[in-house]
Amino acid sequence: MSLRAANLRIEQDGRLRRITLAAPEKRNVLDTALAQDFLREMAEAAEDQATGAILIEADGPMFCGGMDAASPPSPDVFSIGRRAAKPIVAAVKGAAVSAGVALIANAHVAIAAQGCTFGLIDIREGRWNEGVFQAVAAAIGQRRALELALTGRIFSTAEALAWGLVHMVAPAIELDDRATEIATALANANRDVVLAALK
Repeated sequence: MSLRAANLRIEQDGRLRRITLAAPEKRNVLDTALAQDFLREMAEAAEDQATGAILIEADGPMFCGGMDAASPPSPDVFSIGRRAAKPIVAAVKGAAVSAGVALIANAHVAIAAQGCTFGLIDIREGRWNEGVFQAVAAAIGQRRALELALTGRIFSTAEALAWGLVHMVAPAIELDDRATEIATALANANRDVVLAALK
């Protein structure tokens, strides 16, 4: 199965559901419409008994360029990990900022390509999003998240790994294979045990 909903591409690979941010010309920026589509697809994957895990990917050189200030996404998109009934794996390449970092923080397993960059840069634009901040703080700790949010500085893959934002780093050419292998294993794991782990 391969479907496209607005700026998303949805594919079913056995028991693995791939949800791909597919608006590289817009840097995969989250806006109201894209977030609604994303949340709907996440909910459908959670309800689908033929789906055991979800892999979040992105087309183009940027995983996610943040959010659209003129059409902001629902805050629910930044708490998908806490509500998930299926394990979420994120495969990250290129750059991720603000809302994109929050998406990664919601993944139960996050794998980044070597050379990725990350940043909570909303402060540079005079904005603050509590949902983004709390998602990142839950993943890497309140004090570290506050430092990153207040300075808006860009940080590296090595730092993201050391702080726990991502769990593994792979050469860019191997990212898809590594992420698919891990996500497929989770998709085929014992459903009751996985659900108990996510509660």
